[in-house]
Amino acid sequence: MQCPLCLKKSQSNPIQNHTRLFFRCRFCDLVFSEPSYQLSPQEEKARYETHHNDIHDPNYQNFVRPIVDWITESHSKSEQGLDFGAGTGPVVAHLLREQGYSVELYDPFFWPNEKALEATYDFIVSTEVVEHLIEPHCEFQKLAQLLKPGASLFLMTLLHEDQTDLSTWYYLRDPTHRCAYSKKTFEFIRESFGFKTLELRGDRQARLNRI
Repeated sequence: MQCPLCLKKSQSNPIQNHTRLFFRCRFCDLVFSEPSYQLSPQEEKARYETHHNDIHDPNYQNFVRPIVDWITESHSKSEQGLDFGAGTGPVVAHLLREQGYSVELYDPFFWPNEKALEATYDFIVSTEVVEHLIEPHCEFQKLAQLLKPGASLFLMTLLHEDQTDLSTWYYLRDPTHRCAYSKKTFEFIRESFGFKTLELRGDRQARLNRI
């Protein structure tokens, strides 16, 4: 079976987690679900609509605050940003706009603003999004093309580690979570999609800088 990120065909034996099978790529370390378990677009959207993400919820704001702070540490208010996969409640864009930043929204279900994908940006932020991707190879190519030279891609997704028991890991229980990444996976993305540096903060935040 072909890995949807590196497009190579070398995986682990199937890993059963709850009702789905997953594979772990030996080349890029992506963990990905067997395609037959994929939800329909209607089912996927319906599940996202149950999240009820309120941009004014302090718990929701605190969850994304570290990535917002990282952006404000690294980029000025004169720079243009994109919230890619903004979801039902684009809290990152909201918090940045409160501080005077200009941030466009894009989400295939809730903010299908195709014009936003015709511009280039000084920074892109994508929080709890990349684990949902069906075709991560194509999506990371797209993200790299949307960035200006030297621009930043900020990602928020829970990373798996060598000691993670993938057969019981709760992060794979969500039926919309198709992929899981590790530090090795992000290094592969850095090398393969035109990024020069990778920085990690904890087990959930990453920043890739465009060449």
